[in-house]
Amino acid sequence: MIKKFKIFFLFFFIIFNPLHAEEKIAYIDIEFLLNESIAGKLITSKLETQYKSNIEKFKLSEKKLIEEEKNIISKKNILSEVEFNKKIEVFKKKVDIFRQEINNSMKELNEIKNKSTSILIKNINPIIEDYAKNKSIDIILSKKFILLAKSDLEITDEILKILNEKIKEIKFE
Repeated sequence: MIKKFKIFFLFFFIIFNPLHAEEKIAYIDIEFLLNESIAGKLITSKLETQYKSNIEKFKLSEKKLIEEEKNIISKKNILSEVEFNKKIEVFKKKVDIFRQEINNSMKELNEIKNKSTSILIKNINPIIEDYAKNKSIDIILSKKFILLAKSDLEITDEILKILNEKIKEIKFE
């Protein structure tokens, strides 16, 4: 408890120290920029389209596997036990491959999302730096780490306008 108090006191002292009164501080909501910017919305739209396409493809494959399973089961009494077991093993391998394809597809979408988000953030950083320089802002904090602050210190909307003017699309494929 004492350690937390010391950290709080130190943080409070640094922020509200009269020697730092001239420093200008602002905060920004990066998640909002990623989700609401033109480039961010385009990334989300492309990922959703790819996801839906994958789902349709996998539904067709699943339907074929179900039909194949029914076909194998219907031949259980006709085939010898050895032949039936061979067909079951082949079918199990197909199911394993199908599951692996789904996992690979999801992994690929996550990688694309992470890569595109990273590229967008790299493009946002210089915009924030220029804005801070032009407005003489000394410190810009992330909104998710702020417990309480004046709303007039938030610069998210201003950065969003600049971002939408400068970056319309992120190439990530």
